Amino acid sequence: MTMKPTMKKEDGFTLLELLIAMFILSFGLLGTATMLSMGIGTDRLSQMITVEGALGSSVIEDITSRDSNDAIFNATVTGATYDLDPDTAATAKNVSGRVYSATYSVSVNNPVTGVSKVDVTVSSGVRSVSFTAFKGTV
Repeated sequence: MTMKPTMKKEDGFTLLELLIAMFILSFGLLGTATMLSMGIGTDRLSQMITVEGALGSSVIEDITSRDSNDAIFNATVTGATYDLDPDTAATAKNVSGRVYSATYSVSVNNPVTGVSKVDVTVSSGVRSVSFTAFKGTV
């Protein structure tokens, strides 16, 4: 009796199964990369909004903290440029590669006598944010 060599059945993945697994994995990695890039874009937008808010608040605080007899509250001013960078000749401020500028308007005796309305607008070229405050001038 002669023995025939028997072939063992190998357990493993076929080439087709491997191709399908790689296809599924590539879609997962593509989704992850898309989420990361969207997160980076959202982070930039939130940084821009934060800087605009901080600059606007500081301008409003600076103007309203002045004495009520200050010359700024004697006459109506519209669209005046506020110097965000007093250390240099530039009036705009560069933060993380984006240039911000601010303008302000003061309306004397608005909404009532003895009160001045202060409007501040901070712009970055792409967006602008407005702030409003009131200062008693009596």
